Amino acid sequence: MRIDKADSTFSQYIRKRDKRCMRCGSDVEFNGEGMPISHQNSHYYGRRMESVRYDPENCDTLCHGCHRYWEKEDREAYREFKVKQLGQRGFDLLMLRAHLYHKKDRKMELIKAKLLLESL
Repeated sequence: MRIDKADSTFSQYIRKRDKRCMRCGSDVEFNGEGMPISHQNSHYYGRRMESVRYDPENCDTLCHGCHRYWEKEDREAYREFKVKQLGQRGFDLLMLRAHLYHKKDRKMELIKAKLLLESL
């Protein structure tokens, strides 16, 4: 799947927001400009789900190992984490948003991601 400027900007926002891996707690590394240079933006519902691709509630900072573990080895633990993080109602609403149609608009998503990043 192609990563574009909206994806990379949104990923910077999530990693800067969280500052650490949400599973193991390892710290995100930042460059001299304060931008994250380590860890990954994990989407609970994958990036193919356009309606929540840029939804901050769908995303968490994970180190490479934890991202791989939750995605490939223990998906149920990731679900339990999201329910605890969002509450059952919040998780149910995220699931609903994930399954709604959303037209792709990368220019608008880039604008919104830049505003989110600037808000930190």
